[in-house]
Amino acid sequence: MMENTSTGSHKSTSASSSLSDDLSTKSLFPDSDRYSIVKKLSEAKYPVYLVRDNKLDQLQAMKLFPYEDNGKPTSFFTHEIRFAKFNHPNIVSMVDYKTEQETFSIECSKISFIVMEYAKYGDFFDALVTYRIPFNEVLIRTYFHQLIEGLDVLHSNGAAHLDLKLENLLLDENYNLKLADFDLSYMPEDKVVTTRGTMHFRAPELLDRSCSNPQAADIYSLGIILFLLKTGGMVPYREDGNTKGINMKELKEENPERFWEKQCELLGKKSTFFSEEFKSLFIWMTQPKPENRPTITQIKNSRWYCKETCSEQELFMFMNGRFEFL
Repeated sequence: MMENTSTGSHKSTSASSSLSDDLSTKSLFPDSDRYSIVKKLSEAKYPVYLVRDNKLDQLQAMKLFPYEDNGKPTSFFTHEIRFAKFNHPNIVSMVDYKTEQETFSIECSKISFIVMEYAKYGDFFDALVTYRIPFNEVLIRTYFHQLIEGLDVLHSNGAAHLDLKLENLLLDENYNLKLADFDLSYMPEDKVVTTRGTMHFRAPELLDRSCSNPQAADIYSLGIILFLLKTGGMVPYREDGNTKGINMKELKEENPERFWEKQCELLGKKSTFFSEEFKSLFIWMTQPKPENRPTITQIKNSRWYCKETCSEQELFMFMNGRFEFL
């Protein structure tokens, strides 16, 4: 992959990811045989497992949150369960959760957990980087519409995700996008924004801890995601250095025309690879000042957004068979 392709650590291992190493594969909890582990899905900060719901005879995803050293549930769990109330086709559904649960684990005798719908085809990092699915403009726009619709529900209720990235966009069994992972999220009752987001995706105000408009911070991340979908996983600029000796972020602000020329050079694409409508929307969403970025409604009215999308049948036909599983 190219120098500025990296989108950060993907599914990195942490201490909590070893939580299930000493859990029973038949039953997770001493007082219940409802859920049994099938396999590990993610080795992120809080591990996610594919489990069988023996009561409903369904496969679900379970996210485990070890208790803090002070004997209390982690705030990441309490933040995330607040979003269980949102019911939308493009937001992952939480079907069960428990604040305090005894486990078989030697490491951690108490955990909290969330059970959510299982996204069969993984996340968009895998779709773009692992499986190299060729996202054409119509497919990109279709998924961007789905992402916007899910995010619109949050913003309409005063909430914000604040960690929008490829790994937090999932694909269900019908290849529809599901917005997931709300442990760094914001709700109107929160006094301050504490998260700093994820490198290369986050708005500058999250990085310097000056965020007063969480919804505008989400819009910035949307712009980065849109660029990644278009380029097959290449970030537009890096936080931690230059690209081929050029500070692409500064170039975007000082000389947009040269910025797009350079992007095409890096990608090995013709100058027409990025449409004028695409350029305009990206630049708008990634404005340095939050007040200069568009709202969800303004994005929906933009020229690029209003062009052609796939039908449900066309989406399924294009994506079907493009994933390989063990």
